Amino acid sequence: MRFDLHTHTNRYSGCARATPEEMMEGAIKNGLDGVVITEHDIIWSEGEIKELRNAFPQLTILRGIEVHTASGEDIVVLGITDVSLFHRYMDDSELGEIIDKYRGAAILAHPYRYRDEIAPEALKLPLHAVEIASSNIRQYMQEPIQNLIREYGFRPIASSDAHWPENIGMYGVELSYPVTSETELAAAIRQGDYCLFMNEERVRQVNAELDGQISLAQRLLSQGYSTYEIRDLCGFSLSMLTALQAGRQVRLVTIP
Repeated sequence: MRFDLHTHTNRYSGCARATPEEMMEGAIKNGLDGVVITEHDIIWSEGEIKELRNAFPQLTILRGIEVHTASGEDIVVLGITDVSLFHRYMDDSELGEIIDKYRGAAILAHPYRYRDEIAPEALKLPLHAVEIASSNIRQYMQEPIQNLIREYGFRPIASSDAHWPENIGMYGVELSYPVTSETELAAAIRQGDYCLFMNEERVRQVNAELDGQISLAQRLLSQGYSTYEIRDLCGFSLSMLTALQAGRQVRLVTIP
């Protein structure tokens, strides 16, 4: 059973570019069996998710959340659907207590995306896995992520962090048994009952597109364009441009 654990829609994530329906259509096209919708700092209501499930009965559609904590890290939380428990910039220790109390699963999302260290407060969370691959994890992040995993004994995990349909299912997890609820999925992640997968064709396609964008961005940088102008012309985020200016490799990662 192939799941994408980290996805967004334009219903509640302002940075997403597609409707929930467009995202689910992309999930079906890309061969997924299940999707977790993890909007920023909000959880879909039971009524909303039921309506989407009815529209796409061939998919297992579950609810999660991506919480931006007081320490500045982003944590994907699975298995807990009470939105009143979460809020943006919540204290990391408070989040940890909730994850433990309600038997959730916690994933450190795109580590080292915005800075070269992980907040110590976040490392005290009951983290069950660390993302090693997503649409927002680049090759320059690989070494520090692997060092983090070795030092703390975290399990690796992969998900798309998709904000548009083409990228959903780019990376994900495969379960050897059916999962039909948030509670069951959280238990599987806590126990490490999964293996990782990658849509090799899509990753190769994105990297080919990136090569052209990188070449253009480097040329514009040499011509004195501002980072904001280059962002608009190349479609790069400011964090990616900063990495590019530092000579870092910003292509997507590949996993076995």
